[in-house]
Amino acid sequence: MNNLLIVLGVLGGLLAGAYGVAALQRLLDLGPRRVGTALVLPLTTAFSLLRQTDLTPRAADGWLFHSAPLVALTTAALAALVIPLGPDLLGFDPAIGLFYFVIVFGPFIVAVMNAGWGQNSKAGLFGTFRAAAHLLAYEVPFGFAVIGPVMAAGSLQVSRVVVAQSGLWYAVWQPLGLALYLVSALFLTFRHPFDIPQAGSELGGGVLGEYSGPRLLLFRLALDGLFGVVMAMGVVLFFGGWQGPWLPPAVWMVLKTGALAAAVLWATRFVPRLRQDQMLSLAWKVLLPAALLNVALVGILALVILGGTP
Repeated sequence: MNNLLIVLGVLGGLLAGAYGVAALQRLLDLGPRRVGTALVLPLTTAFSLLRQTDLTPRAADGWLFHSAPLVALTTAALAALVIPLGPDLLGFDPAIGLFYFVIVFGPFIVAVMNAGWGQNSKAGLFGTFRAAAHLLAYEVPFGFAVIGPVMAAGSLQVSRVVVAQSGLWYAVWQPLGLALYLVSALFLTFRHPFDIPQAGSELGGGVLGEYSGPRLLLFRLALDGLFGVVMAMGVVLFFGGWQGPWLPPAVWMVLKTGALAAAVLWATRFVPRLRQDQMLSLAWKVLLPAALLNVALVGILALVILGGTP
């Protein structure tokens, strides 16, 4: 029964997070004067996709094409398992929780490649190779960005990383690590300006170009839900997680996650979309060296600020 409640809670939280991200994106597009419309539009879009005919390309590989949205949504749900809402709301808190969080994104690459390859179309094929290069490029700097809080807390356990920030948030003295994490998170979830693998203006939607109806809805839920998950983990790693005065821990966690997601979505509106070569150059020539520098800086600062290993 407890396991079932955890699964239902994770799925409910993932759906709520996906809705929140979609509503925030609509609000930024429409402006603060149309809050009601921004809150309703994600629901009407989801309802429209549910009623839409689910078309399958004639030459598609049925197994790959149909399984991809489910694999993507499952990946998002597995990643959400280690997101804590409070000290007593820990669905899954293993000793290697942050290692699990980084590794569990592997199947998402498979889901995206299955989606593009299974279409058996030019646009889907180009989108597949772009997405694969895209996701592989993010993985190393993303992992190094997570290492900073792990070094400071002396643990891979998510709850211990939160508790270790009781006196000072890691965002204060690890701003480079925070920047690396957020940029890598945008890579991971195909958010603007790193959304070229599914750019409608160039590839007709790329890896999602041939999807429609409920399957397209599942993919969008997975992408928006995954963005919400990585923002929530960003709060855990750099902003003290559920900790805060007066309000319940779960409320603090939701408020911090919403604020971070809104700030990131707002900031990226002013950045032009990057080409594929620009994205890969940024990942390998800028993010990777910066990630290695961040690890060295965190090691030095941990000795100065924390006085050694916690």
